[in-house]
Amino acid sequence: MSENIKQNTLKGLFWNAVDRFGYQLAITLVGIITARVLPEEDFGVVAVLVIFTNIATSIVDSGLATSLVRSVKVDEKDYSSMFVFNLLVSVALYLILFFAAPAIERFNHIDNLALYARVLFLQILTHSLGLVQYVKLLRRFAFKETARINVLAVTFSGVLVILLALFSFGVWALLLQTLLYSCFRTIMLWIWGDWRLNFFFSRRILRKHLKFSSSFMVGRILSRSFSQAYYSFIGKHFTLQETGYYYQANKWGETPSMLISSIIQGTTLTTLASIQNDYPRFLNACRKSMQTLAFVLLPAAFCAIAIAEPAFVLVLTDKWLPSVPYFQLLCFIGIFFSLIDLNTNFLNVKGKAHYTLWLELTQITLALLVLWLTYPFGILNIIYGQMGVRLVSYGVNTWASRKVYGYGLFKQLKDIGPSFVMSLIAFAVVWTLAYFITDVSYLAMLLLQSTIFVSIYLLGSYLLGNVVWLELLEIGKRKLSKWK
Repeated sequence: MSENIKQNTLKGLFWNAVDRFGYQLAITLVGIITARVLPEEDFGVVAVLVIFTNIATSIVDSGLATSLVRSVKVDEKDYSSMFVFNLLVSVALYLILFFAAPAIERFNHIDNLALYARVLFLQILTHSLGLVQYVKLLRRFAFKETARINVLAVTFSGVLVILLALFSFGVWALLLQTLLYSCFRTIMLWIWGDWRLNFFFSRRILRKHLKFSSSFMVGRILSRSFSQAYYSFIGKHFTLQETGYYYQANKWGETPSMLISSIIQGTTLTTLASIQNDYPRFLNACRKSMQTLAFVLLPAAFCAIAIAEPAFVLVLTDKWLPSVPYFQLLCFIGIFFSLIDLNTNFLNVKGKAHYTLWLELTQITLALLVLWLTYPFGILNIIYGQMGVRLVSYGVNTWASRKVYGYGLFKQLKDIGPSFVMSLIAFAVVWTLAYFITDVSYLAMLLLQSTIFVSIYLLGSYLLGNVVWLELLEIGKRKLSKWK
């Protein structure tokens, strides 16, 4: 990488980390308080509706945001055309879902679900209003500004949600959480963003971006809709309480993978787009991204699996203990979700959105078959089925990566291997420890397991010469020498 790109990447990683960790800290605190105050059934109600907002926001984006980020040249006409198109689509979608809300209520047999849905779906409109401003910030590597906006938005919305939960607003606290966040975020994007609307619209420009984004959009819609469809499916075939257990497990189980993956991908998309036509540099950047993801994600996921029981009791109380087995399996599944997502990111930068669509269709076809086979045997077996689907999907995904830019399964396993080995060793030690030490408090066990895991992982990574850890240590030494 050139020095300028390297500096932009490092700054991007830092501010993306501030963004994601700040966001996640606020979401975690809100999640802990609401989980303690609200009943399991309220989370089941939200789980049923999440699929609709996720699909709708994917359609509103239409892949145009990614198309604009990866494009070499973009002008005001591109931004304005995207804004007008997204706004029209969001209004149309909201109206469709508004009138479909009573049918959603009848299908799920949940009182007042139509009203809940109509309020929650307002998020579709607020999301579309901030997309162009966000893309402009990304294109000029303004990660500091996006971090500030996201952290402030989630903080303001989080405070209001906590107050609603404490003052007995029940399920409304959960429903308004994402809507309030989206409103605050969009307002601040317009305050700090430098783009102003001129209502220009060009079908030629729109077609240019849709040529790439149409496949991307369909793939993303399929991905989000099917991953969220588990909520609706479980809500239909199991009790609201069981759905709530699955919802909490999935929400916390996907946190390590989603958090770390979003930090790395939020930076690499912009960086890789700038070197997409320089094959050696592009491949090297892909490998660095994969190594960095593995170094942080694998220990986070394995440590979360190991400390799950004491963490759930201390943080969420023992009423959520039935979620623990689901959480542990979903943490492991999250590893492959992030690996697949990063490979998809690489393919999209190379303009191969049709590959990602084909891969998504393959994965969904397999997942539907597995879901049909496993659901009669309970939620736990549904999750085991998900695990098998993710493993196969990762293998297929790496085949496409090898075909397009020469970074296949064995090369990726070589880059992931050192972090996986040390994570597995640390996990085995900590997991075994829990069987021999049983007469301590949950807090003591949590602190002991976490400390031992991190110590083994970092020391082992140093002794094995993990390139990411050695590079981080070198950067730290240089920073310290400047301060002296």
